[in-house]
Amino acid sequence: MCLDPALCISTPPIQGNLFSEQIGFGAEGFWASADAAITTGAGIDARLVSGVEAAFLTTTPKDGDQFPFTRLRIRIDIPLPGIYTVTHPWGKEVYSVATPGVKAVNDSFDIAFAADAVHQGRIGPILHWDSGLPITDAQGGQYIGDPATPHTVTGSPCGSNFFRIEAVALDGVTPLNIDPGNSDGIGGTSSVQTNLFNVSGKIFSGNAPAPLVVNRTNYTRAIDDVGQVNAFAISAPLAVVTLKGEPNLPPNDVPLDGDGQGLFFKNIPVNASVLPNSVEVTARNTGNADATHISLLTDLINITRAEYSVSANTLTIEANSSDQATNPILTVFGFDTLNNGSRTFNNVLVPPSRVTVTSAKGGSDSEDVTIVP
Repeated sequence: MCLDPALCISTPPIQGNLFSEQIGFGAEGFWASADAAITTGAGIDARLVSGVEAAFLTTTPKDGDQFPFTRLRIRIDIPLPGIYTVTHPWGKEVYSVATPGVKAVNDSFDIAFAADAVHQGRIGPILHWDSGLPITDAQGGQYIGDPATPHTVTGSPCGSNFFRIEAVALDGVTPLNIDPGNSDGIGGTSSVQTNLFNVSGKIFSGNAPAPLVVNRTNYTRAIDDVGQVNAFAISAPLAVVTLKGEPNLPPNDVPLDGDGQGLFFKNIPVNASVLPNSVEVTARNTGNADATHISLLTDLINITRAEYSVSANTLTIEANSSDQATNPILTVFGFDTLNNGSRTFNNVLVPPSRVTVTSAKGGSDSEDVTIVP
């Protein structure tokens, strides 16, 4: 991930959001990006945006809501009706525009890819400066460009290391005057292009980290504060996966038990009077760098009843938390809080197909709604 504030475009961590501070960025983080812009006196205002990035289901970073994806976005203010051909480093798009205006072309290809996998999408290979490298930070890290400086690039698999717009009338023949001042200096007024991109990305150095997915870290706490911490993870079959956290967990790394197929689990009895907000899970595997994930330690929520009455137009929800000592507030998403783990909501004309209950201690559960007469 490219996180240097001077050489990367990832949004800064959100202060007070523990998960955001731990991963080092806010609503969006970028592995790489390459953007270009074109503006002409005829009214063309175009932006090409490309990136390999990580984001969340909302603008608030939350563990479990993150997903990686590639983006190729083309937005153009169009002054005249016509057929506009856009050439970019990864191919060509053709747009027939009958109604000109702001963002008359507004196309985005956002394609998610799986964690620990080669990314899929419309962009790749990644563009980088064609000269002036390496760019380094104070710690010796190397970068593929400086996003503050537009620069010529290389890396296009199509040999088109540029962003170009060509336009003809809707008859498909008559050239349109979209660049009357020949702003790109290459001649012709029916096309315009730029070879300059704002590029960011950090070059990976060292071994790839061990594969690690932390499925769940939660706790139970009885009224007398007797409790347990449970951890579930996935890694390489022969990896050593450990957990640690303070207070009241063992002071040293606790190894998780593996099944030899890549699944890992550990149950740790604890004095649950005080528990950490998060735990650190680490995977060590031969040939890989160590991988460490910070995982929030939450209660476990169990929805025991999610029932909608058609005749009464009521939705009844019952749920409980594994934290019996603090009895945390439970909230039905889209509705309201439960009263001692139960509540019937009246005047529900259209029931949700599925409900989610969240806890003030971080846990959540979702269940399908049962329909009764």
